[in-house]
Amino acid sequence: MTRSMTGFGTATAEQAGWRIEVTVRTLNHRYLSIRVRSLNDHPSLLPRVEERVKAAFTRGEIGVWVAVDRASTDGTDPRFDRETAGAVFGELVSLGAELGIAEAPTLEDLVRAGGLQAVEMADEELWPALERALEEAMAHANTSREKEGLRLSDALRTHIEQLEQSLEQVRLHLPDIVEAHRAQLNERAKQLELKVDPTRLEAEIALLAERLDVQEELVRLEAHLARAREALTGNEPIGKELDFLSQEMLREVNTLGAKARDVEVGVHVVDMKLAVERFREQVQNVE
Repeated sequence: MTRSMTGFGTATAEQAGWRIEVTVRTLNHRYLSIRVRSLNDHPSLLPRVEERVKAAFTRGEIGVWVAVDRASTDGTDPRFDRETAGAVFGELVSLGAELGIAEAPTLEDLVRAGGLQAVEMADEELWPALERALEEAMAHANTSREKEGLRLSDALRTHIEQLEQSLEQVRLHLPDIVEAHRAQLNERAKQLELKVDPTRLEAEIALLAERLDVQEELVRLEAHLARAREALTGNEPIGKELDFLSQEMLREVNTLGAKARDVEVGVHVVDMKLAVERFREQVQNVE
């Protein structure tokens, strides 16, 4: 199945009074690039998230945003780390006694001393919910990439059909090219009032036909188009292969135009170049 590299997915999960929201956004990239944000307070979870992302995607720029918030709203769960606050407050009282300060520390003093810290969830306790939300968000992102991939696949097949039609027109016109050059040589000889040995003329025609022969280019181009069609029916990532095939297609089309030296073939070559360019543009978004 053809997948786009552009996708979006989001999901939430709750664990022990905490709510984790994960957003995954994917964009075009030549390779696999992973950026995980908002896990500065939980650095040990970063490699786990990256490992899961690598298993789910093979190409593209993958952005992951993680938001961790309290889920409880009834006020029964403490929002601040009371153990830390009590320890810091005790230190302030002890220090005040040593310095001979009679006034007891205030809440403002506690805040200034850094004793009022929000309750945080340990990384190991947070991971199960984070893992669930991450997997669901990545699944949604991949679903959107597959939907976009269907559209891309249809567009790519359309460009392949255009190339095949132009190629067939060129193949049908090839016999006329040699005959046209034969007529030109005869006409030129008549204009110059030259007596041309028929055997010599046929030898020149044969040599010209050999220089104008584009059968190899046509065969290779047909092979590239057939391989592209086959790749579109598979389940593996095909973006890099299609990009390579588009380069080879353009190479064969350019050689075809240079060797044929014919006005009608030149028109079809221009059409094929445009179709290959459109094909390559679409391929840039294929995983």
